Amino acid sequence: MAPSLRRPGGSGQQSCPSDLVRRGRRARRTRAVVGAIAGTGLAAAAVVVALGAGGVGPAATPPSTAPVASGPRSGDGSPPSRLPGSRSLDARSVLLAAAETAAREPATSGHYWYTRQRISQPVRRLPKDIGKPGRQEIPFSATVATTQDSWYASDRGAPSRTVTGQNPKAAFASPEDEAKWRRLGSPALVEEKPSTNDYDMALFFQIGTHRFTARQLLELPAEKDSLESRLRRLYDEEPPDEWSPAKPEFTDYVWSTAQDLLAGPISPGTRSALYRVLAEQPAIRSLGGVTDAQGRTGTALARTVAGEGEGESRLIVDDGTAELLSFEFRSRGESSPTMQVTYEDMGWVDSLGERVSG
Repeated sequence: MAPSLRRPGGSGQQSCPSDLVRRGRRARRTRAVVGAIAGTGLAAAAVVVALGAGGVGPAATPPSTAPVASGPRSGDGSPPSRLPGSRSLDARSVLLAAAETAAREPATSGHYWYTRQRISQPVRRLPKDIGKPGRQEIPFSATVATTQDSWYASDRGAPSRTVTGQNPKAAFASPEDEAKWRRLGSPALVEEKPSTNDYDMALFFQIGTHRFTARQLLELPAEKDSLESRLRRLYDEEPPDEWSPAKPEFTDYVWSTAQDLLAGPISPGTRSALYRVLAEQPAIRSLGGVTDAQGRTGTALARTVAGEGEGESRLIVDDGTAELLSFEFRSRGESSPTMQVTYEDMGWVDSLGERVSG
């Protein structure tokens, strides 16, 4: 599950890529579809990790970031390549095929849900400006990519951990942008050292404004109709005043939820059911075969986002396993991702600090 926050497209704030865990406070939501990383601060109660990196997302005052705008791409933030000669099936056919594939995958378990993801996002604020009041404009365009590892405990009372800000890599939109950066004294674009964050409280995932533990996600329905009913109930319970500028349509809610859950600890049956729910939603397009930032092949599914933060969000799904490979958001008119989250590894492990083998 991607421990990252979906944020309003025009907030103008930028976090250190090392920042991951959102403060445990009630999230407001918006129709914008740009993903972001949450702040590392802890509240007195539980820590909330908002699911996914795009789609319908949290709004109001963001705690740390809002990766917006187009710009340069780092080596692992480059746009996916269309496979030559690939044939595009319609989205419904792709999603139903993914549902069949997911249903055949074996169920696994462990004490921790582990994810390793590479996040590429534009620099909107410098680390030294984080937390300062007002918007700190920067006179250059650059993109930063970092890696984060996360361990979400499934056992009650067990600790959790995130390791953020690893292997930072920056790229400038042009030599002129790099020259502007140098004239400012070459300020740091990310925190200088990775951050290991240990928590002795529950890390929660979030669907809309609803909180779920890793164990509760495993209890989501594994049948299509039951899962859809559950999502509709959650959607109906969403307070309209918690969304800005307005509560989204159910289809947007489902699309956003899919971005969340497909990278999270859900059962093969729930994954299959979710694909079947998606197959019934309108305005989802198949873009055919692509390669992601890691060179892996999959099928890209896309949905256009209107309103604030308008553009296109994409999911790249592995045809062989029905696993989510990458999430991308492209601002309107941009051919390269504005925001990109590549899921390098995910799965169950038995101990804190253990990584998925193979």
